[in-house]
Formats: sequence, structure tokens, C-alpha cells
Amino acid sequence: MKIRILPLVCVTTAAALLAGCTAVYKNTDACEQLMRSKLAETSPDKLKITHAATGIHGSRVVVEGSIEHAVTPASEAAAASAPLAASAVAAGAAGASGASGASDASATKAFWFKSARTQKTVTPAAAECTFNGPTLNVFNWLAPANLVTPATSATE
Repeated sequence: MKIRILPLVCVTTAAALLAGCTAVYKNTDACEQLMRSKLAETSPDKLKITHAATGIHGSRVVVEGSIEHAVTPASEAAAASAPLAASAVAAGAAGASGASGASDASATKAFWFKSARTQKTVTPAAAECTFNGPTLNVFNWLAPANLVTPATSATE
């Protein structure tokens, strides 16, 4: 009789421990998704998650990452648009004189070779979520400063 009880106790204990551990991962995933959705509401920038840490039983989750923002310098944007304008002028002149579209093709080809270079700025980002079991209580941005606001409660 003791032999049958021991495996049953072991299996029950293992199941109980695993059920408690999954709440941590669910809360971490929920906080990451909330962080992405909150950023999407304010900006089209891309968020890369680098680290997520959880407190005891997943009650507090801190997600860290970076926000990538693509920037095209004004001087390069103007330089890249110049061949496009030249292409339009060349096409209009070719159409008016009855010439072939060879000059239009070469101007368009030049545009692709001189396209503007975009630079990425990377800003550190972090957010904190507080949970009561699986229920979200509070979401706070910790960084960057332009997203940090007073705590917003999920019950309000």
C-alpha cells in the first residue's frame, strides 16, 4: 500500500509545483505584450525586448529592452529627392519633344543608387507590471522619460 501512495504523492506535488511556475511565465508574457501595445499607441517605433525579470510568484515583472527609431538626416533626404525631381523633369521634357524614355530610366536608376541612408537611434526602455495572481494591477513605464507617467491602475 505504501508503494502506491508514494508515486501518487510525488505526481501530485510535481503537478502543483508546475502549476505555480506557469503563472510566472504568463505574467511575463502579458507584461511584454502590454509594453508593446502601449508603445504602439504612441509611436510606430520598433521595440526589442532584451530581458524580463519576475518577482516572487510573478507578482512583479520588469521588462527591459530598447526602442529603435529610424531617422533620415534632412540633408540626405533632400539629396535623395533631387534625382527624383530630375527624373520628373526629364520625363516631361522627353514627352514634350517626342524623345524616348531613356533619360527617364537613367534618372530613376540614379535615384536608387543615391537613396537616403536611414540612421537608427536606440533608446533604452523599461516597464514594470504588478500582478495579483494572473490579474494585472498596475503598469508603469520606467524609461524612456517621455513615456514615464504616474502609475495607472488596471482597476481605474
